[in-house]
Amino acid sequence: MINKTAGFMFQGIGIPKFEKYLDLTSFRHKLIGGNIANVSTPGYRSRAIDFNAEFARLTSETENLGGVRSHRAHLPLGFHAERPPEPDEAKIIEGDMNSVDIDKEISTLAQNELLFTVGARLLKHKFDGLRKAITSR
Repeated sequence: MINKTAGFMFQGIGIPKFEKYLDLTSFRHKLIGGNIANVSTPGYRSRAIDFNAEFARLTSETENLGGVRSHRAHLPLGFHAERPPEPDEAKIIEGDMNSVDIDKEISTLAQNELLFTVGARLLKHKFDGLRKAITSR
């Protein structure tokens, strides 16, 4: 009974969506860090994900159809939360050493850091609200 109640409370206030949001910003941060680390690597292709599209897919807020697995050995099909994000690789422009634009990467890194910070603070407020409700303070 306690597990069902706790599960309902966490689902009801959106904790699983915040978890996916923070996981996705963390994944994106690693991609950007890899791009920055390889700024002088010849032939390196910068990698990125469409954050909004991936978040919609992970939270099932998409109009695309996804397959349902009836057995754990079956391969998942289409759009579903179990498929990890697939980064897009940028093409290398003729004459360039690689496809990393350091100014764009630093800007995207700062934006991603803000997204993570906002998500973490909102999640903290959710837990603060739960704590207040439980302790009546």
